[in-house]
Amino acid sequence: MDIQPVHQPEMEFDSRSTGNGYEAWQEQRQTALRSLAQQLGLPLGHEVEVCLRGGVVLQGKLRPREELLFFDGVPLRQIELAVGRATFLPAEIEACVRLD
Repeated sequence: MDIQPVHQPEMEFDSRSTGNGYEAWQEQRQTALRSLAQQLGLPLGHEVEVCLRGGVVLQGKLRPREELLFFDGVPLRQIELAVGRATFLPAEIEACVRLD
């Protein structure tokens, strides 16, 4: 059995691009976070005090549980949020106050 080498072309990046790829990725993440925050009506990425159903009160930075670049196609009610290590759904929030 002869094993033939597989031709693998090099990835061609746009040589005109002068931006930093990591910085561009970070900006895309921030844009997605701002869009999600606006859709949910919550201060994602900020220090908050969140009161959940059942009397649980959390303080800390409000963020999506998962770091996703795109939230398209995910129903808003199913996006898990987190403060510290506690996770919850938007429907569980009774009140949310931005602290910063």
